[in-house]
Amino acid sequence: MSFNPKFCPILPLTILALAGLLFACGGPSRDKRSATVQALAQSVALTATASSRDDVSSLDALKTAKAEATAQSQSAAATQTALAALNAEDQAATATAFAPYIDELTMYGVDPERGRPGWIHPPVMLDLEGYQQFDSKNQFIFTIARDFAISADITWNTQYGTSGCGFVLRSDGNEEKPNQYMIIATRGSLGHVLFVTMANGEIVGGHDIYAKGLDPEFDWHNDTTNRLTVVGRGTTITIFTNNTLIGEIDASKPPPQPILPPTPEIPIDTSDAEAMARYQQELEEYEQEVDQIQAAFQARMNASKEHDTVFERGFVALVALSESGHTTCRFDNAWLWLIEE
Repeated sequence: MSFNPKFCPILPLTILALAGLLFACGGPSRDKRSATVQALAQSVALTATASSRDDVSSLDALKTAKAEATAQSQSAAATQTALAALNAEDQAATATAFAPYIDELTMYGVDPERGRPGWIHPPVMLDLEGYQQFDSKNQFIFTIARDFAISADITWNTQYGTSGCGFVLRSDGNEEKPNQYMIIATRGSLGHVLFVTMANGEIVGGHDIYAKGLDPEFDWHNDTTNRLTVVGRGTTITIFTNNTLIGEIDASKPPPQPILPPTPEIPIDTSDAEAMARYQQELEEYEQEVDQIQAAFQARMNASKEHDTVFERGFVALVALSESGHTTCRFDNAWLWLIEE
């Protein structure tokens, strides 16, 4: 697996154009750029910035280890020895710092005896301004996750409800045609969490979870904090908000049937010409919307058959996506646990 620390996987379709999966209001026309479900993001970049620790950044430490090993010997063995020693030191320090989070693992069905800490991330603020912007960070850019648990307290302020904050998971780091999963929490329609599958740069699957309806503590208002936790075991992706289980997804299965908008109601007085004219117009718009939803769903079904949607391992990152205006996502108490069954 090749990896560019500045990799920028492009999203050719808007994430929220998962048709009727979202907010029970169906899929938008591509021409209606201002539609509620149109513009979560046109693209996502995992610009994995190597942030510093208090003493030295992980990336700088790796570079230093490589340089020292190369100076001592030009052999690959010497370089690997230096890196292994550095890795062992970092793992020991991370294990000690991870102790306060061990009890949380059992709440998510994870055995603390079967695995090890991946990382504990320093607080991150992602601040976006403008139309369809994105940003992401991961200090520990060389950590690869197979089976995992990842969690963070997310505090948001978004001008539009379809902007969101979350994680990119098991990404292959491909700059142009990424294979990856994404979990995005949004404020739209009182709070939803979206699971998106991308294969070779195409959106080939997605699930919409109405978080507020399942988690009474989920707060969709601005400047509030929700804890988002995801556990991945093989193809099973389990999602929690505020320690409440809100969804379990099998990434190997095709996308679910879309949620269609409600059918317009026939006027009680069918002899009312004006009311019937409005109804006919609403019905025509409804049928067009349903056609768009079904077409988009069929396209995803076809794509899911053409591409492998099971990603066994990859990189992770904290990510923010903005529809427009000003968006901030703050991540606190973020950690990654690597499950070893």
